[in-house]
Amino acid sequence: MIHLYTHVFESPVGPLYLAVDRSGAAVRISYTDFSHELSDEEHEVNKYACGELEFQLNQYFAGDRRTFSVPVNMRGTPFQQTVWGRLRKLNFGETITYGALAQKIGHRNGAQAVGGAVATNPVVIVVPCHRVVPATGGIGNYAKRTLADEQGRRIKEQLLDLERAPRTV
Repeated sequence: MIHLYTHVFESPVGPLYLAVDRSGAAVRISYTDFSHELSDEEHEVNKYACGELEFQLNQYFAGDRRTFSVPVNMRGTPFQQTVWGRLRKLNFGETITYGALAQKIGHRNGAQAVGGAVATNPVVIVVPCHRVVPATGGIGNYAKRTLADEQGRRIKEQLLDLERAPRTV
């Protein structure tokens, strides 16, 4: 049984519910509380165990971090793992369409399948699913499975704006 340490991080886009494993790898970052899905034996609240993840998120929101070095431990299908791995290769401030992402992983007509994998990303922000946008324009939806449409789009816009903001060196 995997044991997780959880913590609620108050971020500029609202509370982020964090979970790391014993090694400190990010297992989950969510906009909604998922602790009810875990038994008491599976997790314990521990701010310090989540410290490196929170530190890197703070740096990101302050504009001082463009990539995350915290390891991730994400469970999913081989296809989901491929999509999530490709998301991690997107540069800070870069966006990509679902179709273009599908092509990059060798699934030319797989935009809808890619969308499904993006929607199930368990480690938001660190695995930057907010950088995927529809080919039709706009920013599309975000965290649709856990947030109301308007709230999800607002958070996605905030993240994209943060990454577009000019940086001082």
